[in-house]
Amino acid sequence: MSNPDRKKATHLRCERQRREAINTGYNDLKDLLPASANVVGCKTTNAAILFRAADYVKQLNSEIKKDEDELAKMQTQLSALELIAQQYESFSDASKPEEPVQVEMMTKFLDACFDSFSEKFNDANYESITRSILGWTETADLKKPAEAMLNAAITKK
Repeated sequence: MSNPDRKKATHLRCERQRREAINTGYNDLKDLLPASANVVGCKTTNAAILFRAADYVKQLNSEIKKDEDELAKMQTQLSALELIAQQYESFSDASKPEEPVQVEMMTKFLDACFDSFSEKFNDANYESITRSILGWTETADLKKPAEAMLNAAITKK
C-alpha cells in the first residue's frame, strides 16, 4: 500500500470513528430526554434532538428555580415561627406568676393574640413579614384576647 493510500485509509477510518462517536452522543442524549418530548412517527433529526434537549434543560432550570423559591419561602416562614415561639417562651418563662389563674389568663390572652396575628401574617418575603408584623401591632384588636383572659379568670374562680 502506497503512502497516499495509507493516509487516505487512515483519514477515512478516523472520519468514520468521529461520525460514530457523534451519532452515539446524539443517541445517548435522545435516551436522556423524557418520552413526552419524543415526536411519535417522525424521524428524529440530530437538530431536533438538540432543540428538545435545550427545551428540557430550560424546563428543568425553571423547576429548580421554582423549588428554590419555595424553599426560601418555607425557610423564611420557619424563621418567623421560631422567632415567635422563642419570644412566646421567653415571655412565659420571665413572668412566673404567683397564682395558677394568672398562668391560665396569660395563656388565653397570648393564644388569642397569636391567632389574630397568624391571620394577618404574610411570609412571602422579608419585607412582607416586616409589614405584617408592624401592621398587626398597630391595628391589633385586643378585645378578643382580653375577653379570653377574663373568661379564664372567671372560670378559674
